Amino acid sequence: MLTMKCLDCQEDLIEVPTNQGPGLDVCISGHGLWLDVGEVNFFVEDYLSLTRASGDAGGVAVRTETLCPRCGNHMESETVSHTSFLSCDSCHGWWLPHGSLTRLNETYRGAAVPIQLQETELYTQAAMRHSASRDTHRKQPQLNKAGANRQSLWFWTLFFGLALVIGGLIFVAGIGKTTSSAQWIRPPDQALLYLTAGSMGGLGLLIYGWTIHRRKRWIENIPTSTIRSLALGLVEISGRAQPEEGLLSAPFSGLLCVFYSYTVEERLGSEQPARWETLATGTSEQSFFVSDATGRVPVMPQGAELILPDEHTSRSNWLGDLPPTTIAGLNRLGISTEQWMGNHTLRCRESFILPDEQVYVLGTAHEQHDTKKPAENSSGLYIGSSQDHAFIISDRSEKELLSLLQWQVAALGVGGLTLATTCLTLIFTYYVTTVS
Repeated sequence: MLTMKCLDCQEDLIEVPTNQGPGLDVCISGHGLWLDVGEVNFFVEDYLSLTRASGDAGGVAVRTETLCPRCGNHMESETVSHTSFLSCDSCHGWWLPHGSLTRLNETYRGAAVPIQLQETELYTQAAMRHSASRDTHRKQPQLNKAGANRQSLWFWTLFFGLALVIGGLIFVAGIGKTTSSAQWIRPPDQALLYLTAGSMGGLGLLIYGWTIHRRKRWIENIPTSTIRSLALGLVEISGRAQPEEGLLSAPFSGLLCVFYSYTVEERLGSEQPARWETLATGTSEQSFFVSDATGRVPVMPQGAELILPDEHTSRSNWLGDLPPTTIAGLNRLGISTEQWMGNHTLRCRESFILPDEQVYVLGTAHEQHDTKKPAENSSGLYIGSSQDHAFIISDRSEKELLSLLQWQVAALGVGGLTLATTCLTLIFTYYVTTVS
């Protein structure tokens, strides 16, 4: 990764995290700091007026011999509202001398959420981080968080991969040795078929548990962003749900909401456990907003994995009728209710997100290309699905979601291992014996 240097002392700039979102590259001697393209909007409230006042919109730009620390091109000197700084016409970054960011922040006020900026504290933290980093390197090399996470992920992937290969080889070798010297105690029957299916099902539960474990790692490794600091790519946000245009009506209960999903199923046969066939399933297509203290961003829910409880369930059989609101919802879906007579059972399930309900979203931030609608956040982004990343919408907090996934991983791991081991033990106990 490119290490930028201070334009005055040529010392390496130190990245310092901020409450506004992005980290800033700061000089350890307090000469100034660097803003990448687009980062000024996180530290200046009325950044639109500032950008209009800079460059061709009113500032005076003079080409200098100073080279950009980011891309190496010549920088231009600008003066806006009695504050001077250097800008790069190539990468569009800004070099702000000590105190310039504070003056710009004080000059261009006007946001609903005030931005509190302590520029002096940034230089203090940069010096402390530089000193701590130097002491740490003297003791022993350390990995950063991203590198540690990548190493941990690679380690566990390699570990489970090798365990699976070794286990498979041992299993195949054991099966070959057993079948070469095995005799059937009793002929195969239906119970053996069930035990074989159970062992395969246990293996499937283990694989599914690993899938959920990977999903849990995604959530743990992605930091939660404020909406004002969103950038293109995989993001994680938490906030309150708000309708985009108007409130929706849940299909079966009629409750007003900003998003809903539904499933209609028919019970087949009378055996236990029940076997259900899905007749219809879907979600609302209208996007909704997620807002926090810094702004709001639209979420396009199509293709999301929903972790929402079944808030409302209606069932019908010969003992009773469906509620009128459920019947109306089925008719809108084109499902006739006249055929549900006798022993037929219909189950209608729905889940929804209510207005101002706290939601968690893990998805991909895309750039808005629809010029008919104004951008609802400073970066003009929306959150939606992507082929490369997970897309999760939940009404649980991140902590509750991680706890739920942890229990699911443990339950699937223990349950799958127990089921597979028990079924295989019963097969070799009651159906197969070995002879010397």
